[in-house]
Amino acid sequence: MATYSIYHAGASLNTYQKFTLAQAITKIHAEVTGAEAYFAQVLFKELDFHDCFIGGALLDEPHIFLSGQIRMGRSEQIKKQLLVEFEIAIQTVSKLSAHQIWAYIDEIPPSQMIEYGQILPTVGDDSVWFSTLPASIQKKLTYLNS
Repeated sequence: MATYSIYHAGASLNTYQKFTLAQAITKIHAEVTGAEAYFAQVLFKELDFHDCFIGGALLDEPHIFLSGQIRMGRSEQIKKQLLVEFEIAIQTVSKLSAHQIWAYIDEIPPSQMIEYGQILPTVGDDSVWFSTLPASIQKKLTYLNS
């Protein structure tokens, strides 16, 4: 599963903006990677404006930082497309300028990730992995994917 953590400093995001952004990031992740929507989670954390520094200097304007962890195995083109589309979505929702939005993607081998009680599959083996899950989890994931 991809985990996208959004840290925002000096830029308040209300519940509706967070919902909208979580929906957009989930949709982008699913469409660009081909993974099911339930393979994406989005976490938000507001940072105190005075706890953020760039180049050793206190942050002087609002920023949003997206840190994404995804399964290893995707092409450079897919990762670049994710970053570009995430930046556009964040800019649209937050109304910040592009220079105030920073995004990063880290890759983790699926063998080093566990979710829903199972080690994650390699990219492309999602349906086999899904079939090994208990029926109750399959039902929940099917609902999340709809």
